[in-house]
Formats: sequence, structure tokens, C-alpha cells
Amino acid sequence: MKLMRVGSLALLATVLWFTSCAKPPHEQRSQGIAAESKAFELAKAEFAKTGRKVSDYDVTVETDSSGHNWIVWFDRKGAYATPGGNHSVIVEKATGKVAFMPGR
Repeated sequence: MKLMRVGSLALLATVLWFTSCAKPPHEQRSQGIAAESKAFELAKAEFAKTGRKVSDYDVTVETDSSGHNWIVWFDRKGAYATPGGNHSVIVEKATGKVAFMPGR
């Protein structure tokens, strides 16, 4: 019985040691360009390449459901929603790769 307690304690100590060394998933993903401000700047530059003025749009930033990308929304300013006036730029957190998504 004593041998079983010693074995259990040794197993518990080993498990605790391994889990204390592991990084949580959100810390592993934060490599690269995880900063929201950097994603914002990359998205503005990509958006300007389309010939549109950033100053004509309200800009918001959010993360996608997977946590791997920033989504930067460009919504046309005005009293009413403009058809085709809401665009987005997707920025990969790990690589900084950008993709413009035109509005509908």
C-alpha cells in the first residue's frame, strides 16, 4: 500500500512539472505580429492600395473566432449604410499576410 502512495505521488509530481512548463495556447499564438496596432497599420496600407481614402471610413479592429487573424473593418461614413460601403482586410497574426475583402 505504501508503494502505491509513493508511486501516485511521483506520478502527480511529474504531471505537475510537465504542465507547469507548457505555455498556454494563446501565448504560443502570440508570436509574429500579434499586436493590434501593427495589424491596423498593415490593413490601412492594403486598403489604400485599392484607391479608397481611409478618412472616408470608420475603422474597427477585431479578432476572428479562431484567434489566428485580425479583421479590420472599413465602414463608409454617413447617415445611412451605403450598399457596398463596408469592406474588410484580414491580417494573419502569425505572418502579417493581408487580404482585402471588398464589400457587397
